[in-house]
Amino acid sequence: MKNFNAQRITYSSSEIHQKKKVLLVDDSFFYREAIGAILREQGYDTHCIGDGAMALKLIPALLPDLVLLDAHMPGLDGYEVCRQIKSTPQTHHIPIIFVSTSKAAGDRVKAFEVGGVDYLTKPFELEETLLRIRNQLEIQNTQKHLNEVNSDLEQRVFKRTLQLKTVHNRLKASEERLENILETLQDIVWSAAIEPFQILYLNPAAAKIYHRPLEDFLKDSRLWFEVIHPDDRPEVVECMNSLTSRGSIDIEYRIVWPTGQVRWVKNRSHIVVGEDDMASIRVEGLVTDISDRKRAEVQLIHDALHDGLTQLPNRTLFVDRLETALARKHRSPNYGFAVLFLDLDRFKVVNDSLGHAAGDQLLIEVANRLLGCVSAGDTVARLGGDEFTILLDDVDATVEAITCVQKIQAALSQPAKINGTTVFTGCSIGIVVATTAYTAGLDLLRDADIAMYRAKESHQSSYEVFDLEMHARLMRRLKLEHDMHVGLENREFKLVYQPIVALKTEAIVGFEALVRWDNPKEGVINPTEFIPIAEETGFIIPLGEWILAEACRHLKQWQQIAPRFRHLRVNVNIAGSQLWDPELLSKLDQILIDVGLSGHYLRLEMTETTLIEQTEKVVSVLRQIRQRGVQLSIDDFGTGYSSLSYLSRLPIDNLKIDQSFVSRMHLEADSLEIVRTITALAQTLGMDVTAEGIELEVQLYLLKELNSEFGQGYYFSKPLSAEAIATLLRECPQGRPAPQVMT
Repeated sequence: MKNFNAQRITYSSSEIHQKKKVLLVDDSFFYREAIGAILREQGYDTHCIGDGAMALKLIPALLPDLVLLDAHMPGLDGYEVCRQIKSTPQTHHIPIIFVSTSKAAGDRVKAFEVGGVDYLTKPFELEETLLRIRNQLEIQNTQKHLNEVNSDLEQRVFKRTLQLKTVHNRLKASEERLENILETLQDIVWSAAIEPFQILYLNPAAAKIYHRPLEDFLKDSRLWFEVIHPDDRPEVVECMNSLTSRGSIDIEYRIVWPTGQVRWVKNRSHIVVGEDDMASIRVEGLVTDISDRKRAEVQLIHDALHDGLTQLPNRTLFVDRLETALARKHRSPNYGFAVLFLDLDRFKVVNDSLGHAAGDQLLIEVANRLLGCVSAGDTVARLGGDEFTILLDDVDATVEAITCVQKIQAALSQPAKINGTTVFTGCSIGIVVATTAYTAGLDLLRDADIAMYRAKESHQSSYEVFDLEMHARLMRRLKLEHDMHVGLENREFKLVYQPIVALKTEAIVGFEALVRWDNPKEGVINPTEFIPIAEETGFIIPLGEWILAEACRHLKQWQQIAPRFRHLRVNVNIAGSQLWDPELLSKLDQILIDVGLSGHYLRLEMTETTLIEQTEKVVSVLRQIRQRGVQLSIDDFGTGYSSLSYLSRLPIDNLKIDQSFVSRMHLEADSLEIVRTITALAQTLGMDVTAEGIELEVQLYLLKELNSEFGQGYYFSKPLSAEAIATLLRECPQGRPAPQVMT
């Protein structure tokens, strides 16, 4: 508890009036003991209990003047305890102050909804807590006293007695006390005759709450209804007309000041009937200004439905409006609307380079530009991060949505000034036009998201219109993601090996390990389909570890079967994400130890694009791999963005010429020259060259003429199983595979 050891606040007996009973319900022993002790010091008759069920049993017998109630307790929570207290006539008048460690707006609103009069957040400010308790007790005492006095007055005014003078004196004294109380109250105390309606009494609080002189109401009672907001007036008049049958009303409505300002009030009124006849019937009540509470409620609702940074609708409000539009679509099929899903391009660059504050400013700027691109009836929302959605209302055709998208992309392509820095951004946009086939708004949002990612994959700052094929591709992708994990556990993946030969002697010097997936339901799945998914999802980490271990194990077996081929090396492809795996080196070491294989017999292949954005960390990892004797090769060389600067920094042993050049080198001078240049570059940098995709004898001849060291392809052999490789090594003493005739 904050300020727990602060100086105690004490009040005189005249301030307390009488010893009040306070019931403290809290499952925390510490808070019960600490708060209970403080309240007893303040002169309160304090009772403490640890759970809601026991409190409900105790309250009817104890009838405390006030309850301090923990909102969140095991078993019966404070909200349910409050509901039951308020539902019982004997105890509904007892004021309840909620206490909780939660500062959530929803918890506060809930506390007031179930009947709480206040909400305190742990840890407490001691002085504020005691003052709030005292104020609630004083309000309760004032209300009780007012009821007692009012009842006493009613009885005395209409009672005929011989002791008229004594009664009159007592009545006068009571009226004086009542008047003093009424003048200090912040609520309006009012009384009026029913038929015709005539204001009989208003206390001074009416002038403050209505911002009008009391005399105005007393002169013209119609003003009582004229100050009510026109939209609320019919309901209030109806309630007043039903008072004689209902007996009481409790209603909230708006009033309008002479300045035009709108305020909220709560009117609690009841019928009073004289003892003699119905002619003396009148209405009395309290009117409380609840504008601050209403303003807080409106703000809470706004905050719950809007993004705190951009003040745009959030996901909850957007989906609600989406559901409303979809329901309208089903009622009126001719009505049309579209959903746009936007993701900013290069937003992470702004965040990482200029900081999150600059990123927030960019998001606000984007929000303002989006609002400037749509109509008044459209909804622009921020889902979170750099994702925005737009509900285009009353859109009949895809072309209308595309026109709006082009307007958005033009607006976002303009540079923005953020803290003096010019920032360029754009967005990828997915479009889905609603049809009656949709039954849920979230399905529209999902499909717009799918289309957006399709746009991002194809080209930055582009857009895509959703079609069913996109959804089918996504479902196919999700299925493959699941099946790959199952397939690795069930050993559905296999390795095949393509021989690598020395071109001069055509003798085998090694093999490249290639993964194949034999799915029991679909058969063989092409690696070009599942490898990209594995890399994107991170599954390439466990799959790559299995490939590395399996390839090393097979090589060790071949060396044992054919000792004369102990010089053979196996090439294993690794992805960029594997280089970032902090456990890569330890996994590599463990595999080599477990298999009993020297690192000199292993070569790791990486694509050129993997190494383009190489960092010092990646370079360090490559050097540590090289220190283990493992050789490194750049696969598909020539298809990326080659530069001497990055090649010279990397500990590379081998360049593999992409088969797209090898396959055309005997037909195109350009392809032949590229192969010649790569070969010369490798030799200059002290590397050797492997040509991929050799299928014809003329290609082999040209490569020999260019002094290319190694090659692989169907001319020598197609990829073979591990068992077939073992047979080849046993039956091929010279280590030369028979050439394959390509037709």
